[in-house]
Amino acid sequence: MEALIIAAGRGSRLNHRFSPKPLIPIFGLCLIERIILRAKLAGITSFNIVVGYKSDRIMKKIGSGDRYGVHVDYIFNPEWEKGNGVSVYKSKAFLKENFILLMADHLFDDSILRKLQQVEPESDCCILCVDRRLNSDHFNIDDVTKVWEENNEVKEIGKGLDRFNAIDTGIFLCSPVIFNALEESISKGKYSLSAANQILSNRGKLKTYDIGDSFWIDVDDRETLQKAKKILLKQLKKPTDGPISKSLNRKISVMISSKLSRLNINPNHLTLISFFLAVLSGLFFFLGGYPKIVIGGFMAQLSSILDGCDGEIARLKFKQSKFGGYLDRVLDRYADSLIILGMTLACFRTMETSWVLLVGFLALTGSFMISYTAMQYDELLISKAFINKRSFRIGRDSRLFIVFIGAVLNQLFVTLIVLSIVSNVECIRRLFVLRHEYKLS
Repeated sequence: MEALIIAAGRGSRLNHRFSPKPLIPIFGLCLIERIILRAKLAGITSFNIVVGYKSDRIMKKIGSGDRYGVHVDYIFNPEWEKGNGVSVYKSKAFLKENFILLMADHLFDDSILRKLQQVEPESDCCILCVDRRLNSDHFNIDDVTKVWEENNEVKEIGKGLDRFNAIDTGIFLCSPVIFNALEESISKGKYSLSAANQILSNRGKLKTYDIGDSFWIDVDDRETLQKAKKILLKQLKKPTDGPISKSLNRKISVMISSKLSRLNINPNHLTLISFFLAVLSGLFFFLGGYPKIVIGGFMAQLSSILDGCDGEIARLKFKQSKFGGYLDRVLDRYADSLIILGMTLACFRTMETSWVLLVGFLALTGSFMISYTAMQYDELLISKAFINKRSFRIGRDSRLFIVFIGAVLNQLFVTLIVLSIVSNVECIRRLFVLRHEYKLS
């Protein structure tokens, strides 16, 4: 299915040096890039973009769409000042079948488009995605387009409604019937898309689709721009984050990622940097001596923090890849091995007992096994324990924080013992949890 993006307006409420508004950057990507890449995640790869104000800048930025893995055509609207309804109408000659209609300043979750494409609209009808969360703080109730609906059918739509029970999200599944309504509204001197939608509503041709808890936001002014940034950063948190990630690591890594996202940096480079710090950590542990041990501990913790940045940058800038995830997992295992090996050799050099080697072996084995069971454990429980906030997860963040604390206290052997017990007990606990869950499934 094709998508039509309206990007013709000026966006005067966001008088920004990156004008026009669709080119306003958010963490290394401009608004319209985020919309294209988000829609691509939902399987949409063909786009028509209606341009007007400073159209050359948008066309230069987006180009043919090849670098995003999509195809882009442009429709020029010389009457862009009249209203967004005129911009939609200009696409009449290019769209003969059902299409997705999007606004260039509305961010959203790709799950909305996935579900919307599965809906079969009634003949000659359009579907408007609505938000029934009227008390949400991600929009200004005085600025949004309001909707009064009954039985999933729009009865009234407009910004000035006194009675309403839903909010227009600016996301539509349209049939060509929209152009008939636009032609009628434009002939009456009403140039907004809402005017055409009201005509469809009067004919019983505008249905609604509730987006539920899915994310969307209209980036209309500086206030909503800041809200959008906060929401995007908040979404970087993962339901499988361990206690140290939730309380410490993620807060720091998100702050770092928000700055690094403005640079042309590859997430895999951050993976390598995190691994290099872990290698140095193991080396400093091996060299021994309290100052070097403390440095090793700090490097282990810093490696743990930066280990979250690669995935955060990838998600922020739509650079997720299977290889990136695989590289991260492989290097994490090598990193853990080198840190534990450095600690073990340092302890063996000072204590000269085979017990150190045994404890080091158990710590290393537990580290491998807890990582091995993590994927199955997370996949099975993410829709149960984690969402219901009944989760208990000891992961890499906790293990490296234990290493950090042990290094500061100059208790490497005790740290190895704790790692051995914690990691292996956690693996056994996971086996019992998985056994119980698999029996129920």
